[in-house]
Amino acid sequence: MDQIFINLFGEKYGAIIANLLPLVLLVILAFILIKIIMKIVTRFVTHSKIPKSAHTYFCTTIKALLYFMVILMICSYLGINITSFVAAFSIVGVAFSLSLQQSLSNVMSGITMLFTKQFNVDDFIEAGGISGTVMNIGISHCRLKTPDNKEIYVPNSTIISEKIINYSTEPLRRIDVTIGVSYNESIDKVKKALQSVVDSTEKILKDEPIFVGITEYKDSCINYTIRVWAKNADYWDTYFEMLEKVKRTFDENKIEIPFNQLDVHVIQ
Repeated sequence: MDQIFINLFGEKYGAIIANLLPLVLLVILAFILIKIIMKIVTRFVTHSKIPKSAHTYFCTTIKALLYFMVILMICSYLGINITSFVAAFSIVGVAFSLSLQQSLSNVMSGITMLFTKQFNVDDFIEAGGISGTVMNIGISHCRLKTPDNKEIYVPNSTIISEKIINYSTEPLRRIDVTIGVSYNESIDKVKKALQSVVDSTEKILKDEPIFVGITEYKDSCINYTIRVWAKNADYWDTYFEMLEKVKRTFDENKIEIPFNQLDVHVIQ
């Protein structure tokens, strides 16, 4: 085979082509194999239980590893010392990791969140001191939309290190409304008024446990609490409706809600 190339291109260039041809064929074959492997990996990831938001990251990582293996094969064929190459690459990798420590922390936190499924897109969560609907779970940041329509990008490391409250996991949510009432008011009268609020609020789930009663004695009032259940999507509408109805019902029944007062004495 070498003699054929020498006859065609001369002794100098024929030998070079003869040496490079196996390398070119090896690279072409490697790229073909990478395409085949990536199709299999993509199909596997699509039908697996891996979160959709992690599919791109997972496939990109596999592809990078395959290309790195091809580079090692080329170096080995060219006679380059792979051990030295890997050692040098490791040193560069350590230096790069130290310079991007915070970014890598965000990336690792993002991978943890994707696979532990602490929350999903469209969930309403509270994390890192911020409440909002999850719009996107990225590799380094999560994008949240607040109730007042602000987009906030929160680093994954901040979220993973804080307490995470997911309000969208369960289909039902309990509503607690606490009202301070004067000590002069009759307990039965107050409880009857609060019960009428519960009965007149349509979105309260009447087949779930309902509590109406005293929960605390304060210095200047008695705290009464209503505890009811509603569908998760109806939480805020039901909560605000109950607050309004409590005030209207108390006004109709002349039930006093005490409030702090300040007496000012003017000295002439």
